[in-house]
Amino acid sequence: MCIVSGYYTQKEQSMRQSWWFSSTGLFTILGGALNYGFAQITGGALTRWQYIYLLAGCLTFLFGIFCFFMPNSPVNAWFLTPEERFAAVERLRYGQTGVRCTTFKFSQVKEAILDIKVWLVAIMMASAYTMNGAVSGFGPLIVSTFGWTARESILFQFPLGGLCFLVILATGFAGSRFPNIRIFMLIACCLPVIAGCAIIWKSAWYHHAPAPVIGYSITGFFGGVVSLIITVGMSNVAGHTKKSFMAATIFVAYCVGNIVGPLLVRSQSRPDHYPELWTGLIVCYVICILAAVALYFVLRRENAKREGQAVDEEERAKLAFQDLTDKENPYFRYVM
Repeated sequence: MCIVSGYYTQKEQSMRQSWWFSSTGLFTILGGALNYGFAQITGGALTRWQYIYLLAGCLTFLFGIFCFFMPNSPVNAWFLTPEERFAAVERLRYGQTGVRCTTFKFSQVKEAILDIKVWLVAIMMASAYTMNGAVSGFGPLIVSTFGWTARESILFQFPLGGLCFLVILATGFAGSRFPNIRIFMLIACCLPVIAGCAIIWKSAWYHHAPAPVIGYSITGFFGGVVSLIITVGMSNVAGHTKKSFMAATIFVAYCVGNIVGPLLVRSQSRPDHYPELWTGLIVCYVICILAAVALYFVLRRENAKREGQAVDEEERAKLAFQDLTDKENPYFRYVM
């Protein structure tokens, strides 16, 4: 999140954030295929689930090595020439988001803690990611209650992951192409998720019933919701320390959602179609919508305050790289 916000303008971040986050959908497909393959293993010293975790751990370790050597900002990008580094930094000047600074500033931490935008984004992320912890994590188990075998249930991860992948890329493209539609798209993507939960809950769960499977698949829209939350959060803060705080807050909220989600699944309520699960998820996405609406009006009000101020282009150019926060820099504009 910090790398993308440090290399690209506010307009470009939506598309670039969606590129890396689309792996959520892509690896749901690949992970489902691998899980299906591992399920065929009948021998060996390890159990089937252990092979899955060994592969995931090795891939995570290798990606960590790759990230270690990735430059933090265009200033020290080893793959660019000096002229290209200068151009890469200058193109960030208009957005007033600055470049990476290695100095940790407690004043920016204090500002972030008191900034309502940070906490609205956290509420949105925690609410939205309960879907991953509950339905994505327990998806095959839930699908198996529709009359499919355990192995067949794994294959239903494919349409869920495919829709998630496409929605993330589509919203990322639209967010970079059209100004100030990100929060509107976020709210729009919440609605199919709510509809999917309602379809699963209220439809008949007979042998190989199509309706709950369709409802399960369209919950893949949650990927677009989460991707847009990341984009809106990271593109509306400035200052290196404050950006890092926002990124950490988003990740903690992501973990909270993953923790809360499974707690909504109660095996004893299976005959009643897990009502606590679907009610809880619908409530969470309503909370996400309300927080998004509140964030929209907060950002709109802040921009309105700044539009009436006189613009000094010389001062604007000077302040762009002073590692000021969005509140400290009068030329910073929020994107919605």
